[in-house]
Amino acid sequence: MATTVGQQMAVAIAPKFTAAASAISSTITIFLITCRSGEKRTYHRLVLGMSMCDLSASAAWFFTTWPIPRGTPGVYGAMGNQQTCSAQAFFAQFSLSTVMYNASLAIYYVLVIVKGWKDKDIVKIEPFLHANAIAWGLGTGLASLALTLFNPVGWDCWLSAAPLGCQESWNSPDGTTTCERGDNGSIYQWAFYYAPLWFVIILVACLLYWVYHDVSAHERRVREQYQGTLSIIPSNTISNDKKIAGQAAAYIGSFFFTWLFPTIFQLVIVTMGNPPWILLFLTALLFLSK
Repeated sequence: MATTVGQQMAVAIAPKFTAAASAISSTITIFLITCRSGEKRTYHRLVLGMSMCDLSASAAWFFTTWPIPRGTPGVYGAMGNQQTCSAQAFFAQFSLSTVMYNASLAIYYVLVIVKGWKDKDIVKIEPFLHANAIAWGLGTGLASLALTLFNPVGWDCWLSAAPLGCQESWNSPDGTTTCERGDNGSIYQWAFYYAPLWFVIILVACLLYWVYHDVSAHERRVREQYQGTLSIIPSNTISNDKKIAGQAAAYIGSFFFTWLFPTIFQLVIVTMGNPPWILLFLTALLFLSK
């Protein structure tokens, strides 16, 4: 963890820039969609919902250490209390809804491109796509409040046992705990965030591969249809499979890279208990670059 004042300042200040960039990007997206002329389709509403959840989380993360209870050891800029800490973590938990909206969009792509659904068909299941995404953030947020899981984690407030490094009962030989709040917080981090997160990453990768495979198969059929004839393949059937594959790879790659260091950070906490400062810094910085 951060030991010197310089390290504490770095993890408190640097994430504000990525959080601000994320919040501005989400705000622009919300503005463009709400001010868009013409009919707003399911795709636009899904992106709107995702951007609103991302704005909630990014705004909460922008405050970094400010909401952490004043006097918390090893934290630069802490000037809040337990209530402000819990509030920050609650709104930040909607980043899980952002993750789930990514799954909703991947499902949308499969239904439109692979299954050939029209917007009038997708509208029938659209409420589920929104409800599932929002329920994950809201549900885990409310449960975490009830279980006193929202506590300082070094650079902000989130799912954690408090104080950091306390003996959690699941990892204690006699089942006792020295934690004052959020006992077994490291387990809940996986149950309430990282397990569903990586499930979505794998799901989205599979769904986008399905889309790519379907488009490639369609284009092969078109080429076979025109092969041996003097007809020119229509421009709208010219191969886009490499483009789609590149977009899918970039999307999954960025998704994976964004959550790689936070996941390693939590694995180190569970197995070793005291992650190095550079891992904390990369986690704080990349957590907001989604």
